[in-house]
Amino acid sequence: MNIVIPVEIRRAQALTLWCALVFGVFSVVAPLPSRAQAPAEGAVSGSVRNVQTNAFLEGVVVSLEGTAFTTTSQRGGGFNFNRVPAGRYTLKAFYTGLDAKDTGVVVVAGQAVEVAVGLTSDVYKLEAFTVAGAREGNAASITKQRNAQNVVNVVSMDAYGNVNDGNIGNFLQKLPGVAVRKEAGEIVGVGLRGTPPELNSVMLDGVRTAAAIAGFTPQGDRAALIDQIPSEFIKEIEVVKGNMPEQPADSLGGSINLVTKSAFDYPGRVVSYRTGLAQNSYRSTLENKFGPNAALTVMDTFGPDRRLGVAISGSYSKTYSFRDRVQMQHAELDGRNTQARTLDDLYERVRAGIGSKLEYRFDPTTRIYLDTSLNYFASDLNRVNWQGAASNRLVADYNVVSRAAIEAGAVPRTTAGAAAGVAPGYTDTYTEMLNMNWTNQVAKEHKRSHQYKVGVGAEKKWADSKLEFSASYNPSSYDNNFYGFTTTLAGIGMAVDTRNDATRPNYIQTYGTSVAAGTDFKRYLALRFEQPDITREEVSSVRADYEKKFTDLKFPITFKSGFNYRHQHRWYRTYRPVWNYVGADGVRGTVAATGVNDDNIAQFRDAAPGYGVFNNQYPKRDKLNLSPVEAQFRSTPAYFVPNGTSVSFRAPASIAAESVPAAYVQGNVKFGALSVLGGVRHEATSVEAQGVFSDSLNPNQTVLRKEGDYAKYFPSIHFRYEPRRDLVMHASYSTSSARPAISVIVPGTTVSYNSSTGLGSVSQNNPGLKPQYTENYDLSLEYYFEPAGVLSAGWFHKDIRDFIQGSSRIIGTGAGNGFNGNYAGFDFSTRTNLGEAKIDGLEFNYNQRFTSLPKPFDGIGLFANYTKLTTSGKYSDGANVLANFVPKTYNVGLSYDWRGFGARVEYHYKSAYVSGVDNSNFLLSNTVTDDPTVDLNLSYKWKPWLTAFVDVVNIYNNSPDWYIGNSQRIVMSELYGTRLNFGISGRF
Repeated sequence: MNIVIPVEIRRAQALTLWCALVFGVFSVVAPLPSRAQAPAEGAVSGSVRNVQTNAFLEGVVVSLEGTAFTTTSQRGGGFNFNRVPAGRYTLKAFYTGLDAKDTGVVVVAGQAVEVAVGLTSDVYKLEAFTVAGAREGNAASITKQRNAQNVVNVVSMDAYGNVNDGNIGNFLQKLPGVAVRKEAGEIVGVGLRGTPPELNSVMLDGVRTAAAIAGFTPQGDRAALIDQIPSEFIKEIEVVKGNMPEQPADSLGGSINLVTKSAFDYPGRVVSYRTGLAQNSYRSTLENKFGPNAALTVMDTFGPDRRLGVAISGSYSKTYSFRDRVQMQHAELDGRNTQARTLDDLYERVRAGIGSKLEYRFDPTTRIYLDTSLNYFASDLNRVNWQGAASNRLVADYNVVSRAAIEAGAVPRTTAGAAAGVAPGYTDTYTEMLNMNWTNQVAKEHKRSHQYKVGVGAEKKWADSKLEFSASYNPSSYDNNFYGFTTTLAGIGMAVDTRNDATRPNYIQTYGTSVAAGTDFKRYLALRFEQPDITREEVSSVRADYEKKFTDLKFPITFKSGFNYRHQHRWYRTYRPVWNYVGADGVRGTVAATGVNDDNIAQFRDAAPGYGVFNNQYPKRDKLNLSPVEAQFRSTPAYFVPNGTSVSFRAPASIAAESVPAAYVQGNVKFGALSVLGGVRHEATSVEAQGVFSDSLNPNQTVLRKEGDYAKYFPSIHFRYEPRRDLVMHASYSTSSARPAISVIVPGTTVSYNSSTGLGSVSQNNPGLKPQYTENYDLSLEYYFEPAGVLSAGWFHKDIRDFIQGSSRIIGTGAGNGFNGNYAGFDFSTRTNLGEAKIDGLEFNYNQRFTSLPKPFDGIGLFANYTKLTTSGKYSDGANVLANFVPKTYNVGLSYDWRGFGARVEYHYKSAYVSGVDNSNFLLSNTVTDDPTVDLNLSYKWKPWLTAFVDVVNIYNNSPDWYIGNSQRIVMSELYGTRLNFGISGRF
């Protein structure tokens, strides 16, 4: 099946060819001036640096007073003006955090004047400064934000102290409009302006990274693996709220660009390090477990005129953590509870990475570079799972089957005679489950992820134009195996009592074989399972951009055009083998003829009971040991009999290959204090995918292959108005999109059966899904104050079309039912582009250091940001709530630096949000409660090369809960503990 939009594809080809032609023409004529320089004209060029640190400055506003000549210095500090009429001028230079400077220049006809501008500040006269520090990083980032044409936040990695655990997500959560997604206490994804992580893009130096993922992925399979990107090699972060044509359009909420360090950002050699230990302080079992962490960065320039720059960074972090969970189920409107679970998870995680950037400048106008990186992530989980679940949610009638008969082993029945699982007389705070299956499970999970990146690039500048080229190759791999041993006891009763505390229910066994410590494992059945997942992904990209400035016009114009091509290939396979444990006699459980169970499951029981979650607030029960199970599986495989065809059958791999050629044109014109940038981007996407039609009753699975194409234009226009130096206003209209999850567009159909009804369900992916498309409107007002402070307020609105939602129906009868007459009466579910959505939001940001206060109060700093959304949706089923959109986030931080001592306390808040919408009844939708956390950072600097630090993460051990319908119907409550990091750091 081909999903083709011929008209759009023809338009895509036409625009791509046109942009390529424009790009090629301008590239060829790039070295040529737009017109010959008149005899009475000359040129002014030069560089700007920080006098104290000797670092060259990017983003300095340089102008010739009384003329239209104005520009900003490039990375490396360079600037130039061409075709300047001969005469005397005052060259003005302004940079956030430093004192403005005026320099007299004389332009001689036919000659070029070189000007070296040095900026400093009175702050340096009062403080001894050895190396560039947080102040310089903050100033550089705020300057870039101040000069930006679109709505963007730029933040230096020096702005907020240490990055806890080396997980860059811990830094990103402090930024305006960022809402993080957590899994077992770890930040694994970031969303912008309330949108889920999979609807945004995270790039490394402007390139989207590969994100091979396997196993459970709460952040979505297109989201960046943010917890696997070491923070040490990152210089600053750009959070783009309004896309320009030159930027990729696949970011419905926005995009995050991680800018890596360069040796040319510093005046000379810089060596920085950090080493320490990390501990989780909640569980007594983790008291003596310390995870080491270390990081080292070396940057230097070599050769005459500092032409060769080398930057190398490496980091390693090991952490021990846990997750304590209680879990229930409220799947009916009356609140009956049909699950009782405790989960004890212990994690050991390793995050390591090394990156390098090699740059060479042939001259001030020509640069080439090579950058490489390798990231490694490992996670080992040990799990103990004790749980009971009702066989169904129907209510028993004791007049049909008596209570005594049920306790004796009879199956409870409803008034109509159907099997039941709930005792009569339940409430939403007390439910007794009947004839329940009790599970005692031990499991392990091993995750191993590798990400590689190799990139090359070149840059050539002429008097009024610039040509850039880059290419990268980014392979990644992810291997995950969750395996374990599950024992099951049938026919018990258990009550769930939440009358005292909805988040800490009491589980009370009411009848049947005791499941307390010392349980009789002769009454249990057992099985061994594995869930190996393997994913491989490669992302290749090529990009070229050409920029031309026409500064000799009454209203200066900058033209920019370019193209890029990205190819993403993902291969993944799952395997779900199950072995029934039968023991020496080859019979699972009790032998009917003898009444004997020789499985001897008790041999796998630990001598001491296991851990009761929440520091033994819950009962300790028998804990199984997986190691002897695995040893016996290898030594005596006959004791483990394959369950059906689960072991012999391996599903074919699923494959998706996506190609995205794109081209854009944009122009920027300045009308004095007003600057206008507008243009259009075009992206044409082609997808080839392979999946499987899987029917559990038909082992001969069919391989499905699909191809599809779609294309879209993305226009945008951005207004920037600067009525005075400290005030900037933005207004913009932009468009962007979010492509559907790869796992959804891979053709795949899964048929499952319900043994009690004889029917079943059919779940089908939709390769024809289109991206979700949004029109974005932004207004912002930004006030800047010295040194390096900002106060801003903004409003934004998003109109989202082709919103992806789930849909369901009953499969009809007849040959035309879509399945050749099969599966009539089955439930069918898929995902479609049927919805619309709107988002309105407000955003505030404040950041300032109070250096003008008298000592010792001049070391006080304060930051605060706030984002609030109002969302609405329009779906085919009438629902109007957007799932996984976070309506409110805010952060507040107070810092103090005095005589080497530093302290910082931060409060992070993410509001409650709907995590899943029940299409049949909204009152059964899932909600995650708010998530407030407090972090504390303390440090003392003896010397620039020796600072001691202590970081406390989540001081009050807060974590969100999950509920259905109302906040008293908790379905999941967890704790992850407080983390303590301490060590030393420094910079030479």
